[in-house]
Amino acid sequence: MKVYEIIATEAPSGRSHGPKQGWKSYCKNTARKNMSSSWESGCVSRGYLSRQTGKSQLIGNKRVDLDGKRIASQQHGGPVSPTRTG
Repeated sequence: MKVYEIIATEAPSGRSHGPKQGWKSYCKNTARKNMSSSWESGCVSRGYLSRQTGKSQLIGNKRVDLDGKRIASQQHGGPVSPTRTG
């Protein structure tokens, strides 16, 4: 058995945890109505799709409306916190 056969990363039981062509190209080339809800929320949290919400957050010292903006969450290097209302 070779080392690359041992450490190969395969999705367990054939399930995929994201699009095969990469998140950015998937989010840019697929219409929202054709995405599953979990993949759509993944695109929004990465900042590739605009947010559709009436909420705002404190980013720095200013309150910013999130509706219609493409802002990434903190998990992906952006300023938007998933739980902070500010």
